[in-house]
Amino acid sequence: MAVKQIALDVAAFLDSDHGRAVPGPREEVKRVAEIVVESCYDGLGKSPRLIDAEDMRALVIELLPRRFAKKDSAAEQVPPLLEAWIEHVAATEVMSQAFEVRRALGPACERFLELVRSGHNLPEAPVKQTPFVHGAPKLGRNDPCSCGSGKKFKKCHGKGA
Repeated sequence: MAVKQIALDVAAFLDSDHGRAVPGPREEVKRVAEIVVESCYDGLGKSPRLIDAEDMRALVIELLPRRFAKKDSAAEQVPPLLEAWIEHVAATEVMSQAFEVRRALGPACERFLELVRSGHNLPEAPVKQTPFVHGAPKLGRNDPCSCGSGKKFKKCHGKGA
C-alpha cells in the first residue's frame, strides 16, 4: 500500500480525540499506530474500516506480534491504541463490522501480550534447503548414448541439443 495513505490515516487518527486519549509518549504512540495501519494495508490487504472479527484476530495474533521485540514496552500500548483506533474509524467512516471487531479485540489482545512477553512472537527461521546434486556423471557428447543404441550421444539423442 502507498506509504502516503498510511501516513494520512495515522495523522488523522493522532489528530482526533481518540488518538489524543491514548496514553504514552506521542512518538511511541505514533510508531505503534503506523505499525497497526501498515499491517492492515500490507498484511491483511484491507483498509482498516473493512476488517472484520477474523481479520482483527489475524492482525493482533499473527501480524502484530512479529513487529515487536520480546518484552517490548511499546507492545503494552497496542490494546488501548486498537480500542481507540476502532472507535476513531467507526466514528469517522462506515465500519460495518464494528461490533464484531470490538468483541474479538479483548481476547486477541490478551493473546498478543502473552506472545510478546514470552518471545514466541518471532517469525520462524526459514529452513535452509541443501541443493540437489546429481549422482551420475555428466554425459559427454562423444560418450555412448544412454538409450543403449551403441551410437555416440552426439549422433543419437544429442543431435537436437
